[in-house]
Formats: sequence, structure tokens, C-alpha cells
Amino acid sequence: MKLTAKRFRVLNYRNIDDSDWIPLERVTAFVGRNEAGKTALLKALHKFNPATEEPYNPQREFPRDRFTAEFRDGRDWPVCRVEFELSADFREELRERLNGAGIPRTAVLTRYYDGSLEHAYDTEILDDPIDPGELVGALEEFSRGARRLPAPAPDQEPVIQPLRTQLADWADGRKEAARELQDLRSEKGVDLLEQVRGDSNMHAQPASADLVEALQHAVDELRDAAEDLPLPQQLDEAVEAELPAFIYFENYGILDSAVYLPRFLEDLASEPDEARVRTIDAMFKHVELSAQEISDLGREEASEARAAGRPVTGEVIAADQQRKELRNVKLNSASIDISRKFSAWFGQRRHKIRYQADGPYFRIWVSDDRRPDVDLELESRSKGFQWFFSFYLVFLVESDEGHEDAILLLDEPGLHLHPTAQQELMGFFDTLAEDNPLIYTTHSPFLIDGERIHRVRPVTEDETGHSRISVDGWPKDRETIFPLQAAAGYAMVRGLFQHKKNVLVEGMSDYMYLHALNLHCHALGRHGLPDDIYITPCGGTKLVGHIASLFLGQEVRPVVLLDGDDAGRARRDALMKELYAGYENAVLMLSDVLGDEECEIEDIIGEATILPVLKDVVKKRVTLNQDDRGKGSLVDQIKSAADRHGVDLPTGWKAEVARRMVVAWSTVDPEDMPSDVLDRAEALFKELLTRFAASNS
Repeated sequence: MKLTAKRFRVLNYRNIDDSDWIPLERVTAFVGRNEAGKTALLKALHKFNPATEEPYNPQREFPRDRFTAEFRDGRDWPVCRVEFELSADFREELRERLNGAGIPRTAVLTRYYDGSLEHAYDTEILDDPIDPGELVGALEEFSRGARRLPAPAPDQEPVIQPLRTQLADWADGRKEAARELQDLRSEKGVDLLEQVRGDSNMHAQPASADLVEALQHAVDELRDAAEDLPLPQQLDEAVEAELPAFIYFENYGILDSAVYLPRFLEDLASEPDEARVRTIDAMFKHVELSAQEISDLGREEASEARAAGRPVTGEVIAADQQRKELRNVKLNSASIDISRKFSAWFGQRRHKIRYQADGPYFRIWVSDDRRPDVDLELESRSKGFQWFFSFYLVFLVESDEGHEDAILLLDEPGLHLHPTAQQELMGFFDTLAEDNPLIYTTHSPFLIDGERIHRVRPVTEDETGHSRISVDGWPKDRETIFPLQAAAGYAMVRGLFQHKKNVLVEGMSDYMYLHALNLHCHALGRHGLPDDIYITPCGGTKLVGHIASLFLGQEVRPVVLLDGDDAGRARRDALMKELYAGYENAVLMLSDVLGDEECEIEDIIGEATILPVLKDVVKKRVTLNQDDRGKGSLVDQIKSAADRHGVDLPTGWKAEVARRMVVAWSTVDPEDMPSDVLDRAEALFKELLTRFAASNS
């Protein structure tokens, strides 16, 4: 993608006054109870650049409690602001197009209620002014040449002398007008160039033809440059042309097992966006036949001829048979194709889908590998299967229909699915997101990836009825965090029973850093953790013992990784007294790896890597001095520097820095990762492998 959406912000939309910036992942989940504002977020983002035109409607969408008092003109009210990162290839393309001008790395675009779009960039790009001195110089050259015009013959001197004076005086007058300007790339500048160009034609005579031609050549070059679109406007248009479309799925219309073609054609003409019509239309597009074509191919001219009293010839019967045969061949080919693709995606069973045309009806039959000889109508299958199949068809068609690199917005997907099917749907989301970033809403714990909690954005409603989106932590609202807790618990329990080798780490930042660094180490052929070792965050040092006891209850002894600080040492001592008595090798202190008595996971990452990201989080630059560096771990050093700078470190700042870092690393070539960071990570992974070997011996 030339533009990657990194975060967005919704303002003045329904029950959202200002959502503040919401970071985006390749897959992002908005979680919250009904009426919290999840759909409002998706709709506001969708209308920022919808795949099919759908403008904002201030009368319905501007906050109702403020509409009468505040709303006057749509151009005054922003609705959605999106920050995009420009790809390296796109920046190089723009650099060539804009003649090497400084190209920004990020663009922030804001859509207003009137549909207008405002552009802002991290690097300001300015047009170099066109110096009026260039026009002055051309006119001076013309004036000097005019004063030296030779007479064609001695007797022509009385005629040429007035011409010399006239041309020089005209040029001198235009020079004074040019000297009053600052830039020819202005309305007055372009007007002056037009005047000089037009007046010079009036002064063209055989004796002055060469002078006039030279002046006009210089003026034409200046005028072309002045009339070029300003560089900022060229940049705006280039970025706007590459904006990804947003495809919104809300009502996933479930297919009927029998479609009456004449009625469907009427519905398609009158309400093409209705959920059921949209889904049926997607099915026909996948077949690569329109409903009209299927109807026409089933036409029986022989029956029409009999009804009209006309003779039925062999040619008519043959034509009928040929059309029906073509229709059957096309439908059979489409049936094979959709059966293969859908079974590979759905995964629960292998299904055979058969499309059949019967007179004015189009029918869908489904069999599976348990009863391969029994065809059932689609509506006789489970609601979950119907939903999967219908959504798959709509997505398959619409995501490929001229919307390459589109961003998918799914509102409450998979509501009818069994929990195991919802889990499989999450896996499919990851597959989709390889080509299409995906954002969805849910309140189901089975549609939350407990191993990737950093993808989740909880949405709550405050006491005033306005939406609040949590980015740095989880809200207090029990109904909102329940699916998050359930998802995290489910992920942990799966680890208890599925993984015999586990590393317990203190918090989510430890988990995110180690998971990402492990992937990069493997990509570079360095030592990393094998796939059968599972990392589990415990939610803080105090909970390490509780989580360890759960594992031990399943006869699984995890290796515990603790920070080299007072809390870590206290937890190590407590573990050695009871749970890990006699298993000292299964408790690893980070200080034993890094060689620093005071250290935390951030010390693996290092000051040079963390501080730039911290600046983005706290919106202020934090630098370390010599006093700060003597405070212990890097986290303690940062806290000291923050106090000195008067910077308030928000709750959960370590996890947010880790999240941003890991998201950034996900698109970095492993070769470009800091080698010192990978060296420290590799040393930790080697030591963990040693501890596993010792504990299993």
C-alpha cells in the first residue's frame, strides 16, 4: 500500500465529541457493550473515503445536543482525521514528480461535514518563488536590443529611430511593473506575463521580429512555470489519489436457497444496497453471469413459439438446448470453484456447493463430507454456515471490485457463529489483513485474540452518554472488560493444556517485546525460541506465583523470567521457598543475562530505540543526563528524566511504548533492526533454552 493508516480520530459525530487518536493495527478490534459507540466509530471512518459514495449527513450525525446551538456550516466542522504513513516507494515516486522537493513521511487528512478534505504533513513543502528578476532581465535584454536596432538602409533611419524609442520605453515600463512584484507565481504575476506576451505581438515588425521572438520565448517559459499547480497542491492531489477506500459491512444479508430471478432483477434496480440484494448480486458476480444472463440463457423459445401458435423448428429446439447447456457448464464451473475456495477457508468440514438454474429460479444446494450424497437447500444448513457463506461471497467479490488495498470495516461479524467458528473467523481476519487492513467491532470474547490483546480498543459510554475509547489501558466498566478478560483467560488456558514448555513473564510489554524480537531473530538465522515454547504474560510481578501455580496444577513447570529489580528479586525468593524449591534453574533473572543488577525488559531494547517512541506517547522530548543514567534500570532512568523535564508519564506508558514499537517492527526488514538489541535478545533466548534443557534433565 502506498498509504498505510496508522491512527484515526473522530470528532463531532453522534455521541462522540472527540475520540482522541486511536492507533490502528493490521487487525484492530473495538470491544464494548451495545450503544457504547462502536458502530459510530466505524461509520465515521467509513465515510472518510467510502468505497461507494456516502456523504456525511450533519442533520442526522452531528451531535444532537449541540446541533441547534453550534452547527451552521459543514465546512467549519471536522468529522474524521486519519494519519497515513507514506511508503518508501511512494515517497520516491513523489520525489521524482515534484523535482526533488522534500517529501513528508506522514500525512494527516481531515474530512469535514461538507465533504472537503484538509491536508497536513510532518514536513512542510513550499514552492520556490519565481523571481520577477528573470522577467526584468528579459525586458532589459529586449530594451538594449531595441535601442540598437539597425536601419535596413540609411534612408530608413528616420523611420527606425521612433521605433527604437517606442520599444525601449514600452520595455522600461513593463520592467517597473515587474520590480513591484515579489513572485511571478501569483495572480498579478501571471497577469503581467500575459500583458507582456500580448503587447509584444503588437510591437512585432520585420525590423523587431527577432527581439520580439526572444522575449516571447522567455515569457512563455516563465508563464508555464507560474501556471503550474503549486507544489503543495500537487502533493495534496497525489496523496488524495492514493487514499485507500473503506468498505463497510454491516448487515450480512443471508442468501435464500432459491432466488426468483424476475423479482430479484426488480429489487436490484430499486434497492441495490439492501443487504440481501447485495449478497445475491455478489453471488451472481462470482458466477460471472448476471441474473439477467442466467434468465436469458434459460429462455425457451420453443415454448414461446407454441404459446404463440408458431411452428417449432429443429433450429429453435437446438438453440434452446445450446443455451441451457452453456448455462449448466458455467454454473458447474462456478460450483467447483466456490466449493474449493470456501472449503479451504471455512475449515470445519469440506462442503460441496452446487448452483442450479431451474426455469426462473436459481437454487443453491449444499452437501458435506459426512453425507456427501445428500444435497440440502442452503437455508436448511445452520445459521452459522449460512452467515459464513454469505459473508464470504460478498467479501470475495466486493474486495476485488476495484478496491485494491481497501480497508475493511466489519460491524459485529459472526454473531450467529459457534464459539469455535468465531475463533476460526479470527484466523481468517489475519489472512485478509495481509492485503486489506481490517477493523471490526464485537462484544464476543471468542472474537478477541487473547494472544494479541494489544489489538483491542475498548469502547465505553461515560455518565454523560458520550463514547470514550481506551488506548493506554482497560476501562473500569465490567461489561466492557469482561470479553477482554475472558479472551485473555481463554488464551492462557489453551496454553496450560496445549504447551508443555512455557515462559512466564511479568507483563504485557515483556510479552510483546520478546514475541517480536523472537520473530526477527529467527528471520536472521539467530538463536530464538522454538515454536513449542509459549510466552505467557502474568499481569504483574505479584501474579507470577499465582499463574505459575495454575501451570503446576496441570503438571507443567514453566520457566519464570523476572526483572532484575527489588520486586523481581522478592518474587524469586518467594518462588524458591515453595513452588520452585529444588528447581532453581527454572527461575531466570534478567540481570543474570544483561549483567546489570538493576534492569527490566526495556534495558534489552535500549535508550536509543525507546526514547523516540516515548516522545510520540508523551508528546514531549525526554533526554537522559548523567544523573539520570545512575538511577538503575532504564525505566528508572526515564522516570528520573521525566521528573526533571516536568513530563507526566501516563499510566500504562510502558505497555503503550511496547505496543507502538512492536507495530513499527512488524513492517521493518529484519536486516534494519538495531544489531545491539538483537544481540541482547539472542543472549536471553540462549539462556532460556539452557534453562529448559536443565529443568528437563
